Amino acid sequence: MRKNDSIKACGRTIDYEIVYSKRRRKAAIVVRPDLKVEFRAPHGLSLEAIRDMLQKKAGWVQEKLDWFEANRLPGQEKRYTEGEIYLYMGREYPLKILAGKGIKKPLASFNGAELTVLIPEAVPEELRPVLVKKAVWDFYRECAESNVERLLKIYSEKLKIAPPIFKVKYQKRRWGSCSADNVIRINFQLMMAPPEQLEYVVVHELCHVKEKNHSFRFWKLVGGLMPGYEIHRKSLKKEGWKYVL
Repeated sequence: MRKNDSIKACGRTIDYEIVYSKRRRKAAIVVRPDLKVEFRAPHGLSLEAIRDMLQKKAGWVQEKLDWFEANRLPGQEKRYTEGEIYLYMGREYPLKILAGKGIKKPLASFNGAELTVLIPEAVPEELRPVLVKKAVWDFYRECAESNVERLLKIYSEKLKIAPPIFKVKYQKRRWGSCSADNVIRINFQLMMAPPEQLEYVVVHELCHVKEKNHSFRFWKLVGGLMPGYEIHRKSLKKEGWKYVL
């Protein structure tokens, strides 16, 4: 359950979203690079308690907001135009757009030097970004499907369970999730990240098949499957704002 609220602190109004979770045991405050503040609350935590905690941490929240504002990159959202830079498995590649006869639908491919999109020659200039975007999203989604399937097979064997059902999709607020009925969902934009970060998210969600919360046993399970996962977890938190399609 989600709920919007705000407090007055540091001479300003801080707007934030409360995200309640039955699985969460401890409250946490998250400040995002898009200048949104999220309060992750255990189920049943009162609004009064949430506001009190935010008041106490208001100085820290404002510092983070100011830092993200000062270091915000202009034009972070993609325009899907020739020469634009795209991340793929942690490395940067330019976008190459080719229009040709006989091409019926847009298609993206990767040759190791650039991300290439083929589009029909007759498409008007103003419609090209729409077709390029669809091709790029389909490409990243297909790459994610094959990589996630491979990783789930490897780690399910180590965990001695059958590979669970999975879906790759765009998720605005999450890199991954595991439902109560053990369906794993992975954000395909993780194909922009170094492979170890995608691997960590897959391992993390797979471990939720056995442990539904973030208890000591859960993290021990993650560490047993992927020693040194803490490095990739921290890197994803630090660099994840860049993985935007």
